[in-house]
Amino acid sequence: MKKKNKRLRRIILFIMVIIASVLIMLASYVLQQNKHLMTYQKSLAKLPEVDQVLEISEYSGMESYYVAKVLLTTDLEYYYFIKDDIVEYSYPVTDLMTAQQAVKHALASHQGTVTHYYLGIYDEKPVYEVEISSTRGEEYVIVDAQSGDIVLQFVIN
Repeated sequence: MKKKNKRLRRIILFIMVIIASVLIMLASYVLQQNKHLMTYQKSLAKLPEVDQVLEISEYSGMESYYVAKVLLTTDLEYYYFIKDDIVEYSYPVTDLMTAQQAVKHALASHQGTVTHYYLGIYDEKPVYEVEISSTRGEEYVIVDAQSGDIVLQFVIN
């Protein structure tokens, strides 16, 4: 009977060690990601035209790049799209719709719950990628951030 209890204890301890290891790796990944974003934020703030970095995020779609909302020294807010440490595109915030407006456009033709949305670039134009969870599966709707038109849509089952 004691051998069975020892074996059960060892199995439980082994499972707990695996769970703890996974949690530590996940925490390490999250901390590294935040550190990486902070590095980009600091380097952007050093640009002569940038007064302050208001938001920054990483977009990983067909291409990976950073999207930063910056306040310029002229008191204008811009979105900078940065790839390979170069500002590839920049748009005034006032020229693009808000994320809530993009979500509204996406939900106008799709039923479900929005699970995420990102500002990005598609075919050299600013777009919002909106993911909608529905009974059909995960629906991706790409909304033109300037006009609100649906550029692309597909379902992943």
